Amino acid sequence: MNDSLFIGLKQAVAQWLNDIGGRFKSKNISVETATDTEECLYVILNFGECMAAVVVTKPDFAPYRFVSFEAMDIVDGVHEMIYSWYDEEGNTIEDITRNLDTALDVVWEYNNSKGTASV
Repeated sequence: MNDSLFIGLKQAVAQWLNDIGGRFKSKNISVETATDTEECLYVILNFGECMAAVVVTKPDFAPYRFVSFEAMDIVDGVHEMIYSWYDEEGNTIEDITRNLDTALDVVWEYNNSKGTASV
């Protein structure tokens, strides 16, 4: 496994998270780092009614290469997946940040449709 690729991806996702944290601060979306170690970056995005997690790690077994995005809500007492995206072999940093932007837009629109998002 290419450690320099992992480090570069982790740094790029951390920068993306930093950028969106500033962009969405006024919209009451919190960006909280749960874990930031050499091996793992785990960040929780709280949209109010729903939450998302961005994870960058070197998984032993997972449906992704290094990066995952999963957003969930609780509907009628049951956890419901709103959106998920996982990187794969061959994805560039640009592919990953573009897909993370798309994921964020989907969750933002979902939250907005529930009438809970602050603008």
